[in-house]
Amino acid sequence: MFGFSLLGISLFLYIIRQHKLSFFVFVTFMLNGWCVLTDTILGYKNYDLAFIYIISVLIINIFLDKRKKRYIDMTIITLIVLFIVFLFFVIRFSYNHYNFTPYQILQGSRASFLILCYFFLRRMEKETFIWLNKAFFYITLVTSILFILEVFYNLPLLPYTMTVKVDDFTGIMRYYNSPPLLYWYLIVTILYPSILNSRLTTIGSFVFSVALIATLGRTQIGMTFGVILLGLLLKGKANTLLKVLIISGILSIPFMEILNLRFEGKYGNDTESEVKSIFSGGIADMANGDYTDEGTLTYRFAWIYERMLYLSNRPFGESVFGLGLISDSQTETVQAMYHFNLGLYNEDGFKQQMTTPDISYGNLLSKYGYVGGFLYLFIWFYLLGFFFIHRKHLDYAFVGFLLVLDLILISIAGTSVSDQGNLIFPFMIFIYVNNTIKGVWKDEEGYDEEKTAMVYSNSQ
Repeated sequence: MFGFSLLGISLFLYIIRQHKLSFFVFVTFMLNGWCVLTDTILGYKNYDLAFIYIISVLIINIFLDKRKKRYIDMTIITLIVLFIVFLFFVIRFSYNHYNFTPYQILQGSRASFLILCYFFLRRMEKETFIWLNKAFFYITLVTSILFILEVFYNLPLLPYTMTVKVDDFTGIMRYYNSPPLLYWYLIVTILYPSILNSRLTTIGSFVFSVALIATLGRTQIGMTFGVILLGLLLKGKANTLLKVLIISGILSIPFMEILNLRFEGKYGNDTESEVKSIFSGGIADMANGDYTDEGTLTYRFAWIYERMLYLSNRPFGESVFGLGLISDSQTETVQAMYHFNLGLYNEDGFKQQMTTPDISYGNLLSKYGYVGGFLYLFIWFYLLGFFFIHRKHLDYAFVGFLLVLDLILISIAGTSVSDQGNLIFPFMIFIYVNNTIKGVWKDEEGYDEEKTAMVYSNSQ
């Protein structure tokens, strides 16, 4: 009942126009409770609570929101609407072609409607965003410290329901409950700490860096630090880049052995061997059941390849609309329909056929097919392009570009793109930047109205 109590409070706060606190609870649901208020603690899935909140607020706004409607973001609205319309076709296909029940379809599709949150977030006030961004910084700082202690001392400081395993490369316990906004605040505290207006940004940059290393994810570590270096280069601050490299080198000395072991690997599946395996037929071998000496990168691409191969021998509609909107929790139905070699075992001892935590694009292919996956990815790349165009005139646009780029890059090693909860902050940054550029928030500090207006007009 705790989860529904929080949901009820957040909706009441929204009705009485206490949007800061209401959105605070909503974003908590979207980000899986900061890995603190887990599904088990709330008694309900965070995404279910977020879904109910979204539908409720959209209905509330129909009757209570009398503010003047602004349509200054028609491109992204069109993209979202196109995806939602296609999603209804996928639902119909799942019902008519796969004969799934309405309950199975609802269970398998509800998380796909979280993208609708954009339609009320776009009405967010500037002060609300600034307040939330600062509040989330402190939450991420605290949870990052707890995560670091959890990893290096194997202390159960954060709720964790998965089986904890020792990392084969480093011998350290590997946890998968790192703070959800870790990448964002690491980028911000290094490149634009002033936007947080906090004395703890310097400490935060160090804590977030250590927390990133503690994830033990080679792709996450390499891509995120690479994106930060790219950001320094784009800013044209060679001196700052040199200082960051020197300081980072010194601070990373205690973790050098961990990094070396993680990237060199064991048992022949170091980073170089994995890349070679991909281009030498390792993907096809693994998809056919040969698991010998294969690395995780090969496994991820093989997971997608196996399902692409399956779809190539199926009716054309399945390639368009995917494998059906059904959850892996519907074990009897899913296991009777699909028999893929690759997939993690669930708590019942069955291989997950429909989803994987290892790569975003496999989830998009299974859920939405080729067409739906393309429509969904186009939203991400639109955000990337939008932030890139305006990166020189707004700090938030610059770091927004780096955040979205990082999430896209690390999506080959996780669900950073396919998990719709991760759209929440790119959406909020987009709303902030777009409203500033279009003159909704004219008093933005550092906002050059003449330059941004010129950039906007040239981009149309």
